[in-house]
Amino acid sequence: MSVRMVVSDMDGTLLNKRAEISEGNLAAIRRLEQNGIEFVIASGRDYHGVYSLLEEYDLNCEAILGNGSQYVDREGKVLMSCYMDKSVVKAVTEIFGDRGIPYMIFATDGFYTGQEPSFVRGRFIERSCKRFGRSREDFDQGGRYKYMPCNQLQKIEDFDVFLKQDMEIIKVEAFAMKTEEIRGAREILKEIPGISYLSSFDDNVEVTDRGAQKGYILEKVIGMKGLSREQVMVIGDGMNDLTLFECFPVSYAPANAQDRIRELAMEVVADCEEDGFAQAVDRMLEGGETVRS
Repeated sequence: MSVRMVVSDMDGTLLNKRAEISEGNLAAIRRLEQNGIEFVIASGRDYHGVYSLLEEYDLNCEAILGNGSQYVDREGKVLMSCYMDKSVVKAVTEIFGDRGIPYMIFATDGFYTGQEPSFVRGRFIERSCKRFGRSREDFDQGGRYKYMPCNQLQKIEDFDVFLKQDMEIIKVEAFAMKTEEIRGAREILKEIPGISYLSSFDDNVEVTDRGAQKGYILEKVIGMKGLSREQVMVIGDGMNDLTLFECFPVSYAPANAQDRIRELAMEVVADCEEDGFAQAVDRMLEGGETVRS
């Protein structure tokens, strides 16, 4: 059964370590289009975080956002969603706030924090510079990352009032310079019912509704589109991609993927610095999508 949809994670998979789509990976997306195969992004990022980057490469596609909290079409219309229960959001943020861990709330009407926005922005930029080699100027007005949520944070003065607003909570993301701080917070998150928490990196954690998983929302979408699991190819590198690999048998992992993802993948390809995405696409187009038994 031939593949009709390719779903790719962004950071560490489609993008290299400089957060760029290489010429080789971009050409692979074009080959998918030429073969009538739909290309879909699956990211923990929000709408602007995904589409502002895709615009740089003249790409327009559907996307899974917030690790499975939303599925949007090419125009950004939400086709399917799975938002957090507002009754647990305050408890989640208190776990981070009490420990001085910066956090951001991604809502359907903007980005919020109960901390000082300047503090969260500063720590986010510091982490980005150290981990990804970005510059502080990248986050200034006119910079490449001016659209980032850290630049759009609104201060929550009263959580009870905030949670009564006409909006939904997509996710809560926290990050730290010390990985042990995140590990400690994750242990306490276990006590909160109805949530899921995953880490794209060892120094962050993203909290969503328990049902907000990339693989789960994709299963619903392909049902709507009349596709089978075997007609979907997935590729990703992190634990926030886990359900993609659990739910879809035609799966590839770049060599830089986490151990569990590589174990589940049908095949491991080159890492994100060496166009692993393009290699996976070519293997699939050449007929190499035999499902692992």
